[in-house]
Amino acid sequence: MEPDNKDIKEYLLLAKAINDDIVDYENYNIGRAFLRNQRRIASGSRKQRLVRSALRIAAVLLLPFILSTGILSYLYIGQMQNDKEVSFLEVVSAPGVITKMELPDKSKVWLNAGSSLRYPSRFTGNERNVYLSGEGYFEVQSDKQNPFYVSVNDNMKIMAHGTKFNVNAYGDEQWIETTLETGLVDVIMNKQSVLLEPSELAYYDRSNQKLSIRPVNVDEKTAWKDGRLIFRNTSLDEVVKQLSRRYNVDIVMHKRTNIDYKCRASFSTESITQILDYLKLVAPMKWKIAETKQLLDSTYPRQRIDIWLK
Repeated sequence: MEPDNKDIKEYLLLAKAINDDIVDYENYNIGRAFLRNQRRIASGSRKQRLVRSALRIAAVLLLPFILSTGILSYLYIGQMQNDKEVSFLEVVSAPGVITKMELPDKSKVWLNAGSSLRYPSRFTGNERNVYLSGEGYFEVQSDKQNPFYVSVNDNMKIMAHGTKFNVNAYGDEQWIETTLETGLVDVIMNKQSVLLEPSELAYYDRSNQKLSIRPVNVDEKTAWKDGRLIFRNTSLDEVVKQLSRRYNVDIVMHKRTNIDYKCRASFSTESITQILDYLKLVAPMKWKIAETKQLLDSTYPRQRIDIWLK
């Protein structure tokens, strides 16, 4: 039976609907449009006769459908390819600033002053990889099938599944420290690998490239993320270095002695001047804030503090 004018009219409307969908492909929802067109074909009591009649309709009506199918498939594949693209992001914590952030897997990270973290817009494959410069505290979401890796300088990696730990890997230090609060982590360095348990610290000495484990007071190593500084038998040089990062100042030590003074103290809301006054009780020293002069580009350099040890 030859298709009548009504059949042809309905298929012309169907072809036009498909063509309209193609023209509007920038906002095209493939699944919704497919179901809509399917309903058009299947609706009405004349479904079977329309299907049989379709075989007899001129090729000019069939061609737009074939082209539309090809275009829709292309758009769908293109969308899948875009979904596979992964970009890398980097968060930088400015001097004097502590930054808290959340990763695509809902893991949380705190970045200490002068630190940065590079990570993908979404984790793919069977590993979750991030790249740290400076110091970061990690609360990793548990996922035994997809371990979490923190890569730092010197080809070191810290592997975790679901745990809390701190990594101190500033480039100007002679060491890298990994402190475990809860869970388990593997510290991997070249051919060396050590397994940390809670309240342990992995210490990597850059001068001799040795990796060792020692017990540690976790709060002393992680208090910075809560805005606190804890020093326990800490050398004055190390105290000054941490103060410089925390308060975004340049501190210059003028030593007249080789005595290594130690400090035992905790600070939270104190100003830099209050802390320096306290340090005068620990070591025979005096300090002075240097005058800051405007540069040629109308900006000002970082504030500088000079310390003289007597």
